[in-house]
Amino acid sequence: MMTSRQVQLVDILCLPTLLLTLDPRALYQIITEARHLSLLGQLKTACELDGIWDELPLFMQQQLISGFHSFEKQKQALIFEHQELKLQFKNVLPSWRYIRGSALQFSEIEMFKGRIKNNIDILISENHVDAVLDQLLNHGWRYKNITDYEETFYCRWSNQTMPLIHKERRTELAIHFHLLPKTLKHKLDEAPLLHHHTSPIIAHPATLLSPETMVLHQAIMMFNQVDFRYGLRDLYDLHLQFTYFGKQRLFWHNLIQLHQQIGKDNSLYMALGLCHELFALKIPDEMLQFLNQHPSHRFIFWLYKERFSEVMRNAFPKYQSADYRFAVKSLRFRGRLKRMPLYAILPHIIKTQIINLMPHEEDEEIIY
Repeated sequence: MMTSRQVQLVDILCLPTLLLTLDPRALYQIITEARHLSLLGQLKTACELDGIWDELPLFMQQQLISGFHSFEKQKQALIFEHQELKLQFKNVLPSWRYIRGSALQFSEIEMFKGRIKNNIDILISENHVDAVLDQLLNHGWRYKNITDYEETFYCRWSNQTMPLIHKERRTELAIHFHLLPKTLKHKLDEAPLLHHHTSPIIAHPATLLSPETMVLHQAIMMFNQVDFRYGLRDLYDLHLQFTYFGKQRLFWHNLIQLHQQIGKDNSLYMALGLCHELFALKIPDEMLQFLNQHPSHRFIFWLYKERFSEVMRNAFPKYQSADYRFAVKSLRFRGRLKRMPLYAILPHIIKTQIINLMPHEEDEEIIY
């Protein structure tokens, strides 16, 4: 049995009943870690679904409820902003797709409740970008404070416009015109990711990605990024989606088929492998057979497994060690290799280090 000193948030997310074995001091430690990683609301949902909510101490319940209230406020704000976007896009854009955290909040699935998002993410076709930006910039939105270099970075390497922020409500909006980063366009075909969608009434006239597309897209984005501050939350999102959607009759079949259509990528292997490693995800035989057809993916997973586990287990400052700092630097460099050509990386590192040392405005974007 684990001692109180050894139990961390990742252990609780895997097995919420461990909370019942902890003393008050250890419970406060879990609360602090969950708050730091924006997982308080989701921890409340996990405890309820595991049937242990009524057995938790009152102070623990109060803290988890406060985190869940933040989610409820975000959800109300998202619905309000959706109505505002409908008005703004009425004569400009017939439909759009919510992706990432926004999609999880719109999905209305019990298991996903409590998930805090950083901003509103929407996907539109590239030929609508100029008209949409003109409409928003003339109706209360502005670009986030950003340096000239960061503007160049977004234009050259990103799959989205520069982030927007509403002048009064302070809502942040990310407008994507591709699902995948530009550097992956020559390696992967994103067209199959756009073939299927779901249409919840609450999001009309916008849509969401289909379950298998949502999962695969999130996996690809996660393992092609440079910043893993919220890596545990992002991986937990994937675990919940694998668990929930995996019960649907054709989910695993559709996921395999979609993965074959987009091209060679090891992100799904990494996602499933780490979900199994950290959350004891049960992977069905048909998916295991498919994954085992790719020995190179298995090698990459073996090569990076410990580093990804390190950054996801120990993102809370108290647990950060020399191993953690090495893993962060290593994975950040790996992410840069995936986001831009090799020749651009060293100048990028130098410029961003200089820029990030300068004083930043309250809402200024940080580029890694």
